[in-house]
Amino acid sequence: MPQRDTSLVNTAQLGLIVEDAASEIFLFSATTFKFLLVNRGARENLGYGFEELRDLTPWDIKPELNEHQFKEKVRPLLESGSGDIVFETVHQRKDGSLYDVSVHLQLIPQDEDSIFFAAIRDVTRENELKRVLEQREKELEEALAARETLLQEVNHRVKNSLQVVTALLQLHARQVTDDSLKAALADAKNRVAVVASIHQRLYMSGEHSMVDIGEFLDELATATIASMSLGEKVKTNLELETGVALGIDRAVPLALVVSELLTNSLKYAFPDGRSGTVGMTLRSNNDKLELRVFDDGVGFSPSTNVGEGTGLGSRIVEALGRQIRAQVETVSDERGTSTVLSLPLA
Repeated sequence: MPQRDTSLVNTAQLGLIVEDAASEIFLFSATTFKFLLVNRGARENLGYGFEELRDLTPWDIKPELNEHQFKEKVRPLLESGSGDIVFETVHQRKDGSLYDVSVHLQLIPQDEDSIFFAAIRDVTRENELKRVLEQREKELEEALAARETLLQEVNHRVKNSLQVVTALLQLHARQVTDDSLKAALADAKNRVAVVASIHQRLYMSGEHSMVDIGEFLDELATATIASMSLGEKVKTNLELETGVALGIDRAVPLALVVSELLTNSLKYAFPDGRSGTVGMTLRSNNDKLELRVFDDGVGFSPSTNVGEGTGLGSRIVEALGRQIRAQVETVSDERGTSTVLSLPLA
């Protein structure tokens, strides 16, 4: 018994496939541009019957394109005799309402009259979502711009406030005659300067919440050592890993700790003009950050507070260490002093 050849699809079957297709399907003449076939999906969406559509052309349902514009759009296909194009436009229903469409238009060569095959996809919902997203992006950009303006204003006021505090401390230092009080005011001024330097770095970089702690500590150490006017007697050894970002809420306390430790070394580790080295290393290891501040000076005895005198420096280091959840270990002997801080990065 002969087998039926199922590899061929007859004209009737093809018509049913086109009629029931999910996309809107249009076939129209490449010479008259009259519609030859419009499937059910297109007819229902447009609101026209097929007999009405037979008298229409593509530009009759595309208000954004007139006859000349449409023919110019398809002219490359007609000149080449084949090919396809994809574009977006608008269709107009019989009742005058509009909907966005994506058009995939293909020229199919025929012996006599070639025809255009157009597969239309309604993209109204997609475009609405795009417009909503674009509006949200615009609103977000405006909000970010407003936030940036506000931050700049806050930064400006903070900078002014820190300058006022520094000026007041300098003024009081000039007026007092007690050396210990004058030194305490100078220390307070230096601590304010550390906070101001971090603030200035954030302000200049445009990053308001994170700082490259390695780069900043390098600048801080250089500035602190230079401010002590020790000349070439004290050398520096800095090995600071860069690219480690730390939040401002932890960078400020850590910088204050470093300032206290460096200042202490520069003040007390090299008495009577002794020469030596102060240094700092910074390394990250997985989820931890290890910072070491050291000198090869005279060291201090266990009964002596860091910074001598009132021991305020020691108390500041301990308090700030707890604030940033750091383990602080100090070792000091005749070979010098070393303080290691280990703190979680997160």
